[in-house]
Amino acid sequence: MKHFSGAYAAVLTPRRQGALDCASFERQLAFLVAHGIKGIAINGATGEFPDVTETELAALLQSAREQFPQLQILCGIGSASLRTTVRLGRLASQAGASALLLPMPYFFRYRQDDLLAFASAVVEKLEPPILLYNLPQFTTGLEPSTVIELMRRHEQIAGVKDSSGLLDIMRSVTEQQPDRVRLIGNDAVLAAAMQDSLCDGVVSGVACALPELISSFFHHPVASSQFEHSRALLDEFLARIGTLPIPWGLKVISEARGITDGEFPLPLSPERRAEVAALRNWFSAWSSALSRTDKA
Repeated sequence: MKHFSGAYAAVLTPRRQGALDCASFERQLAFLVAHGIKGIAINGATGEFPDVTETELAALLQSAREQFPQLQILCGIGSASLRTTVRLGRLASQAGASALLLPMPYFFRYRQDDLLAFASAVVEKLEPPILLYNLPQFTTGLEPSTVIELMRRHEQIAGVKDSSGLLDIMRSVTEQQPDRVRLIGNDAVLAAAMQDSLCDGVVSGVACALPELISSFFHHPVASSQFEHSRALLDEFLARIGTLPIPWGLKVISEARGITDGEFPLPLSPERRAEVAALRNWFSAWSSALSRTDKA
């Protein structure tokens, strides 16, 4: 079942004056492909999925499939209800997504038995491989026992993408469901997960702006100095962008690199404008260290 591995870039959803910017989106994908990325995740947290309409999602998927048919596409189908989740899943399936990323319903908090019932109902109505998407920052978090129970019930669940920043679920899947895919969804724990052999790959928000940094983790042994150098750079980068809401910092860096045009969903306060300017200035100096990693 392990058809998903390595570095996936969780892509941004670029906008211009609020409208979907397909030209910027395609420029982003071209940049990622040029830097060796072979898989992307559309409509996840980095892509601000609660703000993406079904028409926009269809356009993103069509653009990716037509312009970059070689890419493996993971598509988020998150919503606040079963009916919308299933509708998004069918849309993504028809558009040729390689797998569906299934987060739990957002906004309201639910019990684990609610999540079992919800995920089971989704799986029974959809056909493509499904990856459970644990996103406790914005939805009710999945507990390890719930993940294992869902995998036991449904062969169609190919694995899990865990964005919690913890490794409990990855350990449980490794021990109890070793044939299932384990994708890290939180860049902060990627190095630790790789060192403990707890993941098959990563769906990385950082990779949408710094694909060479995330790819470098898979090019060097975990005990090597190159691996530790990449880990130190990633830790520093995450600390720098962490003061801004997800994924605003990534938008700043993507625009600074000429990948996508940056536009935020909210107006920027004077304090935020100062933080954005400081991040741009910092990255201008820091990027020389990144270029050395790219050549390692």
